[in-house]
Amino acid sequence: MKKLGIMLLSAVLAFAACFTFLGCSEQEKDILVVCREAASGTREAFDKYVGLSADEITSSAEEYSSTGNVREKVANTKSAIGYISLASVDDSVKALKIEGVEATADNVRAGSYKIQRPFLLLTKAGQDLQPAAQDFFNYCMSKTAEAAINAEKGIATNDFTERPAYTAPEAAIAGNVTLKGSTSMEDMIKKLVAEYQNLGGDKVAGVTFTYDFPGSGGGRTAVKEDTTGAVIGLASSSSPDAAYTEHTLCLDAVAVIIHKDNDFITDINAVQLKSIYTGAIKKFSEVK
Repeated sequence: MKKLGIMLLSAVLAFAACFTFLGCSEQEKDILVVCREAASGTREAFDKYVGLSADEITSSAEEYSSTGNVREKVANTKSAIGYISLASVDDSVKALKIEGVEATADNVRAGSYKIQRPFLLLTKAGQDLQPAAQDFFNYCMSKTAEAAINAEKGIATNDFTERPAYTAPEAAIAGNVTLKGSTSMEDMIKKLVAEYQNLGGDKVAGVTFTYDFPGSGGGRTAVKEDTTGAVIGLASSSSPDAAYTEHTLCLDAVAVIIHKDNDFITDINAVQLKSIYTGAIKKFSEVK
């Protein structure tokens, strides 16, 4: 009887240890790999850093078409890992250090945080923008826009002090502007539209905006196919093409995210990420 009691006590203590230190949680299930679709600029930047090709990604990975969907999946799954725009990180998830470096504005500007990319506005080569689109473009590329960019966690480039200030047009303008592309830029571009309308007041009250966020690839295609001069593409990675011109709005970083209660790792590097995304590493406790 005494021996049985000792055995039961040992089992209880083992369970308690598991619950305390491992949480007996989903974190020690196989890692759920979460990624973006092929047209995503965020995925382009992540895959480039990791050295990952599409055919190498584990077949168990889940693919999502928007930044918000990736964040939501990771926030609700203790065993998940994913990546999103730094501008879209909130307290529902935890961002990992990359090679010991935190994803901060200063570290991105200094180049010490390795997974970074530009937020770009795209205009069709050889085609003038319509007055409404041109005026909004001028605002976005001005130093006046810095406050709105900062508010959405964008990272101003060092040339912002040299950019011209935006001045509302003397005469009222009207027209529709189509903004199409990166889902990572959705919140920022909508913030820029709101500030533009606030600054321009009655002079830009006739300017309307159409939004579509199919990803960076969709933004590039929309600009190439535009015949109106009313389309501004949005891309969160650079992919030069003679058909359009890339204009750097600001910088962003790609944050690697895990569930906020995951205490197994705080730092990761390209080799470890590739092992996770190819399925060679299956549990967070294996990340060394």
